Amino acid sequence: MLHFAFAIYSIVSSVTSGILVVAVIVAGYFSWPTVIGAMIAGALLSFPIAYKVLKQMDWSEPDKRHAARSDRWYIR
Repeated sequence: MLHFAFAIYSIVSSVTSGILVVAVIVAGYFSWPTVIGAMIAGALLSFPIAYKVLKQMDWSEPDKRHAARSDRWYIR
């Protein structure tokens, strides 16, 4: 599950940071400290978002449609 967490966090953090940076620039703050602050805030806000996405995924049962067929498991 950890590799899914890293993948989801990387996507969510880039989207969230991008949204916040665009919002800061549209608001009229063009200095580097505000842009970097928005990027850091986006990275920190992404932790709970990624956690909620991972909790929504069903980890209890594997999907039977994606399993290998049973006739593939015997030794030839």
